[in-house]
Amino acid sequence: MLHRLVFACALVALFGAGSSLRCRWMDHKFKQLSDTSLDLLGKMVINATNSTGNQEDAGEEVLFPHHLYRNASQESDENKVAFTVQVLKEVSVLFEEDSSFSSWQQSGLEKFLGVVNTLAERLHSCVPGSLDPNIKQLQMYFKKLLNHILKKHGYSVEAWEIIRKTTKTHLERTQRLLSALISS
Repeated sequence: MLHRLVFACALVALFGAGSSLRCRWMDHKFKQLSDTSLDLLGKMVINATNSTGNQEDAGEEVLFPHHLYRNASQESDENKVAFTVQVLKEVSVLFEEDSSFSSWQQSGLEKFLGVVNTLAERLHSCVPGSLDPNIKQLQMYFKKLLNHILKKHGYSVEAWEIIRKTTKTHLERTQRLLSALISS
């Protein structure tokens, strides 16, 4: 009888551990670092009102991938985290492009990239083996941002402002995507 009880407890514990993602770091630090990244990004606003480019025309070239976020929201907890990790990695790659035409202070950009990279590394440690099925589409989307916004518009102030605003939307969406996984 005792063996059955121990086996049943072990089975419940094993099943419980595998049924939901538990990552202590996410519970304690994700929201804080995510908010910090949004705050730093907000401080990187570029005054592009005096320039001659048209932000709206450039922004219409690459539509925001709402469908990828809808798909990710239907995935397992591990894949939601893997999707977020990929978004953060792609944001980091994008912001490491030539930002010399932006009016951002280098120290602010470096802090932002540091927080984004820390978020990606820590989240990846929560689900090291997971692979989200939307990653290839996400990579293609960010490549379009690079080619159709930044490169096509010569890394202009206007192009960087579009990237900053788009990135803000991505960070907010990833925060919402993971909010249900975080213990209050």
